[in-house]
Amino acid sequence: MVEPIRLQHPLTHRLLRFLACMLAGGIISQAIACIAAYLFINDSQAAGMVAHIVVQQLSYYFLGCAFAILSIANILIKRDASSLKKIRLPLLILMIAVAVVSFLLIPRMDYLRETALIDGMPVMLSPFANYFQVLNILVILLLLTQIISSALVAWRLIDSESS
Repeated sequence: MVEPIRLQHPLTHRLLRFLACMLAGGIISQAIACIAAYLFINDSQAAGMVAHIVVQQLSYYFLGCAFAILSIANILIKRDASSLKKIRLPLLILMIAVAVVSFLLIPRMDYLRETALIDGMPVMLSPFANYFQVLNILVILLLLTQIISSALVAWRLIDSESS
């Protein structure tokens, strides 16, 4: 007869699952809010500005939550909870993606937008249009990376409960 293995720190694992599910849900909600901004605002430049503000403001929450999950998981790994090792890499990828989008790409896009507005034209008609479009594609790809990484962390933590 096989006896199920009981977790050593059940409340801490429950906290990790809760934080991971909140993180994944928040990132998916952020993506829906960005899509809604583009759908409901007729001016694409204004919609992009609103979406970027949402992304930048939520990045602090996401980084804090991911750091908390990673810190608690590292403490539990040192206490022989080796099943949590599989969430380290997706969390690090998530943290890097959030930081790159919020602290590198979006400020650069804001600068390009302001420069174009000073010249009296929207950014898509400025000489920086191709560069801006490349940065916008990178932001979208990194937002997809955030969704996949956060869902993977939540799935692995929920899956570790059932096994």
